[in-house]
Amino acid sequence: MFDSIEEAIKAFRKGTPVLIYDRADRENEIDIVVHSSYVDVDTIFELRTIGGGLICVAIPMYAARAMKLKFFREYVASSPELRDLTSKRLRYGDEPAFSIWVNHRDVATGIKDFDRALTIRRLWELVRLAYEGRTFEARVRFYEEFVAPGHVPILIGRDIELRQGHTELSLALSALSGMIPCTTIVEMLSRGSSASLKEARRIADELGYPLISSEQIVYGVRTHEDMYRRYNLRESRHGIHSGGGT
Repeated sequence: MFDSIEEAIKAFRKGTPVLIYDRADRENEIDIVVHSSYVDVDTIFELRTIGGGLICVAIPMYAARAMKLKFFREYVASSPELRDLTSKRLRYGDEPAFSIWVNHRDVATGIKDFDRALTIRRLWELVRLAYEGRTFEARVRFYEEFVAPGHVPILIGRDIELRQGHTELSLALSALSGMIPCTTIVEMLSRGSSASLKEARRIADELGYPLISSEQIVYGVRTHEDMYRRYNLRESRHGIHSGGGT
């Protein structure tokens, strides 16, 4: 049913989308994942027509903190009128990864394929700056260049041992591929529901995209811990464990 993690890494490095299945006891969904550095107009068109779900950008906690971004739940919880909305969880149990939704200031309406591709590429540039140690520049540019609310949701990844959603899985795949973690992801949908694993396998075969599972990625992280820590993806109750590299 699944391709090898080595095949997925090889494809991901080239900018080829990878399909990731989480688990039957979680969302039981498949996301299409691509590294954000490769996103262009054609990528957005493909994600929305083949995937059909919500096109989001996943960034690590390290980059979010550089830009002083919080989880959206924290912003809502700070409002007395809205606070009670944060007390409930969906059935799979995890706290959501959502932060704010943004547009780049140079877009037209924000929703067009061109607009979302531009917003995503500019976000990727800021994540790269953060990992180059230019955190102040990344923060200044974020608040100068972006508008909220917008049409591109930002997702913040947690440690994969704390949460194993598509946000964390895609960022871990980036790390295992030796790429700065920043991904663009979308759920695969079918009429009335999420796409089944069988449907995802068919589409993967038709398009030549690897399909892998969360278990393969988690195992890859546990056996290549150094690559995961290299991008400051490991956290504890006291914050991020530094792990070499910037």
